[in-house]
Amino acid sequence: MLESMHYTISQKVSEIFDLYTELHDIRVSLFSPDGRLIYPDEVNRPNCDHCRLLREDLGFDSKCRALDHKMMTVAFERKDMITYTCHAGMREVTAPIMVEDELAGYVMLGQFRSETAPVQSPYSEDWKTARGDDALQQAYEETAVFPEAKIETLLSMFRHLLEFMVGDQMIRHKDYDLIAPVIERIRDHPDRELQLEEASRLVGRSPSTVTRIFKKVTGRSFKQYLVHHRLELAAAQLRARPNAPVAEIALAVGYDDALYFSRVFRKQFGCAPSEYRVRAG
Repeated sequence: MLESMHYTISQKVSEIFDLYTELHDIRVSLFSPDGRLIYPDEVNRPNCDHCRLLREDLGFDSKCRALDHKMMTVAFERKDMITYTCHAGMREVTAPIMVEDELAGYVMLGQFRSETAPVQSPYSEDWKTARGDDALQQAYEETAVFPEAKIETLLSMFRHLLEFMVGDQMIRHKDYDLIAPVIERIRDHPDRELQLEEASRLVGRSPSTVTRIFKKVTGRSFKQYLVHHRLELAAAQLRARPNAPVAEIALAVGYDDALYFSRVFRKQFGCAPSEYRVRAG
């Protein structure tokens, strides 16, 4: 397990990152919310040779780190993945890892080049003057190169991987395990009524503690989480089962009163279930 302040990160995450790196020759790095490198170990999976020479031999480490932190801030402000070209001509990608609207850390991809990038490293002449050889330029030419269309595909794939990892609880709040049995019960049996008192007995905690932990981990109270999950499931069924009666879908997610279901559905989605189905179709 890896840890990022208040979050636990499954070992599967590092395995997925390693596979992505091996497949595309793009290093994937995981950082804590304060910008501390969590994964990988720079000894076992160092930066590309071009960046290593710049950082260690030409003394650009502080400049590179400053840019990393600046781009993390931009990505967090946008709440989205961003891609940019660094001062050394390398393409890099930064994305915030958001778990229930809270920052759990950052992930960075790099370094690689676009086919549209200059054929010469911006610092090749500086290196040659200082060292008298073409080692930096050679390292630059050995970095992975992709056409822009392929870069878009790689980033789209990685975005989906991040969404999957967060959605599958591979990155979760450290207190998640305290309420995991309740969440599992809600997801496995959305049609069965579950009161806060029963949820409390499932985990051996007081109702107030369960409510507090739910709010801390998911950003919602127990009741809000239950309703939100049921309605999201109902929306998915409305899309997947266009001919199923709304009352049938309502019952499948725990609402035996179709009119009440329609009211709470409208409150979350801004329209009635039947209208939502038309829009989704």
